[in-house]
Amino acid sequence: MNLGSFKPDWLSPDGTIALACADMRDVLTQIDPAKIGCVITDPPYEISTNASGFDGDRKYLKDIRGFTDEGFDPSVISHFPNWMVFCTAKQIPGMFPHVGKDRSWMLVTWNKPNPTPLVKNTYLPDTEYIFHCWSKGCLYGEYADKSRFIVYPAQQDLWHPNEKPIPVMRKCVKVGSDVGQVVLDPYAGSGTTPVVCAALGRCCIAIERDKRHYATMLARVRDEISRPRFDFSSQPDAIQRDLLAETV
Repeated sequence: MNLGSFKPDWLSPDGTIALACADMRDVLTQIDPAKIGCVITDPPYEISTNASGFDGDRKYLKDIRGFTDEGFDPSVISHFPNWMVFCTAKQIPGMFPHVGKDRSWMLVTWNKPNPTPLVKNTYLPDTEYIFHCWSKGCLYGEYADKSRFIVYPAQQDLWHPNEKPIPVMRKCVKVGSDVGQVVLDPYAGSGTTPVVCAALGRCCIAIERDKRHYATMLARVRDEISRPRFDFSSQPDAIQRDLLAETV
C-alpha cells in the first residue's frame, strides 16, 4: 500500500492495514485521493436527544455525547471520488451539494428489527442511512450486495457505543471497493472497517482521534490479523431477501 507522506502509528506486517491516532483533518491532507478506492465511515451524527425522546440520564447518552452529537462536514471527504457515509435523516440534505454533476448517488437504509424503544412524539429510531456517492465504474459487489436496504439487528456494549455490525460494514466494503483497493475510514472508532477489509482482501487506512477507541481498535485489529482469515460463514448477509427466505 502506497501511503505517500502519511505516516501511520501502526502498520500491519504485510503493509495492508494502517492505523493512526489523530484528528482526521490533520491526516487527510497527506493522502492522495487517487490512491483511495473508497471512503467508508461512520462520522458523528447530528442529533437532538431531547427531541428524539432520549433520556439524558441514560449511560448510552453519556457514552455518545461529544462525538455522536457534534455533526459532520461532508466537504472534508467530498474530493474523494467514491465515499460512503453513515448519517441521520437530518444530515441527508447536506450531502447533495457535495455529489457533483459527474457522480452518482444512492441512499441505502439500515433497518433494525430491535430498535431502542426511546421515543416521544416521533418514529422509532429503527432506521439509519448510508449516503453513497461514487464516480463511474466505482460501484462493486455482486447482485445481492447491491440491495438498497439492509436488515440487521443493532448491537450494543461490544467494542464501541456506536459500533456497526460486521455484516453491515461487510456490505459497504463489498459495494464500495474492489479486492486490493484501499479503503479509508477517517472516523474508525473500534476498527470494524479495517477488520472487515482485512478479511475481504482490501487495504485500509483507519484514523481515530479518541485514544481509548484507538487502543481498542489497535488491539482488535492485531487480534484479528494474527488468526486465520476471519470466517464470515457463520454470519448471514445483511440483506432482507435472505432473511425473508428463511421465514418462507
